[in-house]
Amino acid sequence: MTVPGIDPSSQRLDLDLASNEFENGVDAGLWRLVTLDWPHLLVAITAGDGHALGMKILVDGYPRLPPSGQPWDLEQGAPLPVEQWPTGGTAAQIFRTDWSVGNQNAPYMACDRQGLATHTNWAAEHPSRAWNPSRTITFYLQQISLELQDAVLPQPAPETP
Repeated sequence: MTVPGIDPSSQRLDLDLASNEFENGVDAGLWRLVTLDWPHLLVAITAGDGHALGMKILVDGYPRLPPSGQPWDLEQGAPLPVEQWPTGGTAAQIFRTDWSVGNQNAPYMACDRQGLATHTNWAAEHPSRAWNPSRTITFYLQQISLELQDAVLPQPAPETP
């Protein structure tokens, strides 16, 4: 049911963020909601080393349009520097310095808006991992979480006095 005067995409996202499926991921320590400032969602997704990767996700047009994420420095409120992107496991295949940087720092995935826009064949070739309007934000977070299972998040060097 849509509420008059409220963006239907925002309403749908609110429902999905309140779902048991999303909360199960929170309870399992896979991710947490940082904030929703429409149309941007900030989340922290746990990597294999236990550190959290901040992601800023554009969700306008949700779920008709795929989410469009980028690694985010939650403390600085800015894009995460490339040298702090996840490494290890399959993370380097998803957070690619040779592709992502030129594509709004997007993860190289079939469920991300930038990935699908630049690889129009992915939806047909990878249907189990590709975004479609029946997917939820939980699906998107699960896909990133899967790629971070064996990842390490390089930590910034401590500031010297």
